[in-house]
Amino acid sequence: MRLLYLIDSLSGGGAESVLVNLIHYLSQSEPEIDCHVATLYPTSEKYLRGKDFPVHCLDMPSKYALTGVSRLRRLLSSGHFDLVHAHLFPANYLAALTSLQHPDIPWLYTEHSMWNRRRRFLALRPVEHIIYSRFRRIIAVSQVVADSLTRWLPSVHSKIRVIPNGVALSQLPHAHRDWSPGHGATLLFAGRLEHVKGVDVLLKAFALLPPPITLWVAGTGSRRALFERLASDLRVSERVQFLGFRSDVQQLMLEADCLVLPSRWEGLPMVMLEAMAVGTPVVATAVGGIPEVIENGVTGWLAPPEDPIALAQVLSEALENGEKRQQICESARARIMDSYSIEVTARKTLALYTELLSDSDG
Repeated sequence: MRLLYLIDSLSGGGAESVLVNLIHYLSQSEPEIDCHVATLYPTSEKYLRGKDFPVHCLDMPSKYALTGVSRLRRLLSSGHFDLVHAHLFPANYLAALTSLQHPDIPWLYTEHSMWNRRRRFLALRPVEHIIYSRFRRIIAVSQVVADSLTRWLPSVHSKIRVIPNGVALSQLPHAHRDWSPGHGATLLFAGRLEHVKGVDVLLKAFALLPPPITLWVAGTGSRRALFERLASDLRVSERVQFLGFRSDVQQLMLEADCLVLPSRWEGLPMVMLEAMAVGTPVVATAVGGIPEVIENGVTGWLAPPEDPIALAQVLSEALENGEKRQQICESARARIMDSYSIEVTARKTLALYTELLSDSDG
């Protein structure tokens, strides 16, 4: 089985992490599978280290450049791929357009989020219908993602299959920790510094927590300067460290007392799954697929979105009881091992590939 994965780039991010985990697992456990990745844009060398699979760059000059179609067609013709699996926008649009000239190949797409900017415009719904109709199956990373896509495009409902993101447990550090009350605790946020991630809400909540609690903000994005100014305005700059890009996020998780996800919307965040796997308690907003994984007070803590006061109260509760944190960490890791490991994800994904290829042969 020769597979081609299509994605914008491999430069960090949850979807990219999911894809790399899947490819590594399939390559190691299924010797007859040959996995290749085509990226629309160049990937920084630091993200390519340790990638033991072929990466083909289409080198598109912009996200709307039609040259990507001809370049992808050439790759398909020379590579003799059995199936193409696309992730993210605009890779899904490029895949759909190219599929018009390669209808014999099964094309799949994974929907990673419950919302995107295109859904603001009803005029785009017919375009989206055409694009999504080109895929024989659509994987949704959580049930809420599947439901939101069905509301947007009811016609694709029968094509959707829910396959959650999977964590490569064997590649993550894990340590049993002696939790103590968190008067000098360190909170960790790891993700893109964009509006959707709710860092502004986190900073306002953090300002309500007493010193010497500190906050690490790991990640890059267009709103970093805005968030740094907000931290200054809230007079918490001395307790907040903006760490920028970090390749050692899992190690930061082990050093932090709590991972915080104050997101406004999500699909199924990998950083949450990884924190639960390494044994770091998670406080997250009850949005997207997060409540499908976190049972409040059992495998983590949930707070309402857009509410700094409520988030601060939940964080205080999470940090106060060391014994409770230990219980939650153990339950959270068990939850990941049972339902959100890369083994589970790969098994379900491979079964879907086999189904589609069997249909094509028939």
